Amino acid sequence: MPPITRAIVVLDQTSGTLREEDGRLLGLDLAPSLHAAATGLTGVEILLALPGAADLPGAEALTGFAPAALRLLPLGPLTYGDLGALSGSDPATALVSADRRLRGEARAAGFTPAAHPALIPMLARGVAPVAARIAGPRDVVERFASRSGAIPMQFQPAPDGWALIALIPPEAQATAAEMGLSVFPLACDPATEDLVWARLDAGDPGHQGDLAAALAGRPILYSEPGQILIALKPGETAEALHLHGGHGHAEFLAPDPGLLQPALHEAADFDVPDIGKLPEILEAVELDPAVRKILAAIRPRCSVVTAAYEADLDRYTGVTTLDAAGPIVSRHSAHPDNKRAEAALIADLRGMGYCPWRHDFVHAGATHSNIIADLPGLGRLRIRPEILERYLRILRDAGPLPPPDRWLPDLGALAQDSWAEGFDDLPDATIRAEIERVLKLQPWFPWWKHRCPLPGFGAGLVIVGAHMDSTAGFEPGYQAPTSPAPGRDDNGSGLAGVLSLARHFRAYAGRLTHTVRFCFFNAEESGLVGSKAYAASLKAARAPVRAVICMDMIGYNSDANRIFELHAGYTDPAIRDLSLPLADRVALAAAQLGRLAPAQIYKGTSTFGGPDRNVYDGAINRSDHAAFHQQGWGAVLASENFFANLPTEPAADGNPNYHRAADRTTDAAYARDIVCAVARAVTQLAL
Repeated sequence: MPPITRAIVVLDQTSGTLREEDGRLLGLDLAPSLHAAATGLTGVEILLALPGAADLPGAEALTGFAPAALRLLPLGPLTYGDLGALSGSDPATALVSADRRLRGEARAAGFTPAAHPALIPMLARGVAPVAARIAGPRDVVERFASRSGAIPMQFQPAPDGWALIALIPPEAQATAAEMGLSVFPLACDPATEDLVWARLDAGDPGHQGDLAAALAGRPILYSEPGQILIALKPGETAEALHLHGGHGHAEFLAPDPGLLQPALHEAADFDVPDIGKLPEILEAVELDPAVRKILAAIRPRCSVVTAAYEADLDRYTGVTTLDAAGPIVSRHSAHPDNKRAEAALIADLRGMGYCPWRHDFVHAGATHSNIIADLPGLGRLRIRPEILERYLRILRDAGPLPPPDRWLPDLGALAQDSWAEGFDDLPDATIRAEIERVLKLQPWFPWWKHRCPLPGFGAGLVIVGAHMDSTAGFEPGYQAPTSPAPGRDDNGSGLAGVLSLARHFRAYAGRLTHTVRFCFFNAEESGLVGSKAYAASLKAARAPVRAVICMDMIGYNSDANRIFELHAGYTDPAIRDLSLPLADRVALAAAQLGRLAPAQIYKGTSTFGGPDRNVYDGAINRSDHAAFHQQGWGAVLASENFFANLPTEPAADGNPNYHRAADRTTDAAYARDIVCAVARAVTQLAL
């Protein structure tokens, strides 16, 4: 292919996010890979297309938030089937987007499509990336990835060592072979196709029979016991592949340059200023030990914690009215009611007193949102409120900065050495970036929103999550955009659980050291798409994730055994070991409640070997906790008694209506007890 001389990057989860509040643009945060390409690459003009920004106030000031080499292109809404707004289409112009449908249309229009901004340097050399699986000893594979410029998509232990699935220059295959690694080219077009692992769990509830019929002539790129790797073309969706397994039907793979980078595991890793050097600016806010002891001992009544659980469950599963338009039919990401569920979650969280926001991502021709809300932690230190508010007013103003003499004295107390010298010669963008750096305002929390209180320095993230979407993909003739998918158990039960926790923890505002973050992930049923995009964004922003607890299918219970599961297992034993203490906390909390059977803790590193939970975990890579495992964080999934039990135990109690339109029945009391156990564990983790 000829070298590209221009790259048009469409803003999405791979390239950056807009700072927005109430329809007004307040700034722009670039992804590291796009920033690196814009500042370190010569000979290529890079434009960042901002669909929908042209009509929003503040768009004209966004140039102050981007490197000089990056030109911003505010657009009206970008519609599929018409790329006329992006003029100059030719093979020397790359169209970069995470959306494979848009990439397919870009190819038809004459562009060179690419899935990630990290590929721009490769395309600038006239090199088209190929997809490959590289395997061998972990350290050798990591060294290869660093040397070759590989863009990782997945990196996990495998029978033949550690396996890296990545986009690489074609010549890097020879490099891998020279390093003694096995190389398996994947016969797909990464410019317009996306890779998906499909699970093959014959015999599990809802399995759809014949593999050959399901593939319908589709090539298998690679196979392992229990799963096959396939490619989805621009016009296809995950629903085109009817290979639903026992707990999650597919895993979407996306390019992620940060996947092999280390993650922050504790808030202590986060750079906390030295109060001794900055006494005029900072003040200590450490939680009083007596208060900490009292909070740790509190055991709120479960009936209080989950008082609105059933009402929420009814609203989000079509039993009662959700909003002015009436009951919803489906929460599938392709169904119109999914947007109603997003909006209702925003409204519910605001009604509780939170400052919720959307984390947007594109996938298969549509934009979706994860819904996020924080209960900010106190941390160990904070900037004195009157000083912080002064600088927030400056930074939230999308117009020119005021004269330095209006705000330099206080900032001078923050600055190190002679940083403030020569201020008059610095562009606004540099000044803004430096203020944000000194004040440690990070894109992993929405500090630019006026209604959002800020966490203190040293406050880590305790994430509580559930996926908000649903599917009835096992129904014959299922059409995701129109067919019913109430998903009461999967995953209305988890969604309602996170809402219950959000209501409960409002009483803890200003009383916890660490931030409790409530996350509602979208497009889980399409391959964990939303949670993987979100976890990757947290990793890129170096967020201090302390713990992750997800709830998925916590509502089905047809017997008196009241068994529930905690999944801490992962293919990498080191990540499994980070996750086990989280599972132990939830298990202990449940035991103290005394209403559930002892938790079944899955701690295996394989999806085979069941029902021995020491070697097996059937939920590995099959729910949203997996997105955080893959980035290197400890995470655990709470679920009903779905997977196989030991011969000495009662039989598994799997939901027979999994992924069907008949998923309308749950045991609310059982689900509420699981939520209460999670609440107690989260309290302890956030103290």
